[in-house]
Amino acid sequence: MQSNGIIFILSAPSGTGKSTICKLLIQKLPDLKFSTSHTTREPRNGEVEGVDYHFISKKEFEEKIERGEFLEWAKVFKNYYGTAFESVDSHHLNGDDVLIELDVQGAQSLRDIHYKAVFIFMMPPSIEALESRLKSRGTEPASIIQERLKISEKEIQLSTLYDYILTNVDVEQTTDHLLSIITAEHFRKERYKPSSPGLDNLINDEAHT
Repeated sequence: MQSNGIIFILSAPSGTGKSTICKLLIQKLPDLKFSTSHTTREPRNGEVEGVDYHFISKKEFEEKIERGEFLEWAKVFKNYYGTAFESVDSHHLNGDDVLIELDVQGAQSLRDIHYKAVFIFMMPPSIEALESRLKSRGTEPASIIQERLKISEKEIQLSTLYDYILTNVDVEQTTDHLLSIITAEHFRKERYKPSSPGLDNLINDEAHT
């Protein structure tokens, strides 16, 4: 019987570089499936439909909510973001590992229902570095950037609820750290599958003594 894959959820304050890290991680680990979220916000420069997000209208998003198509959804800065069941289950139930990029609000909603996943939080090097990254985008006014920074501080306070915390100082190094986490999760004892019936019997005998 084929076992389900592992779901990895990556959260980080806006501007920390999680989208860049996710793309690098998929390049280094092609078998890892990326769950593409839906959003009602406008695409940023360089973003591709179906790769970075599924960009849909507010009406389409709300219809999907009514039909119960989202594993989780949230409204952030007047825009909807959501993870569709289909984008996760199609891979997870097939035995593939799945990476979901989620904001803290979305991740918390899954924590609240005891969703089975590995939760990873990525820190910026500092609040000052985060502010610099947000400004360098050149896509938002100063008032929105300050609002994002206030929300980021609240998100960082919730980082202790995650299973792992890492800091994105260097994207290559951070990607390697994520690879290490993914590898380690596959060797947890509850996921061990003996290669022979004899080993299985020994383990089960010991567990019941």
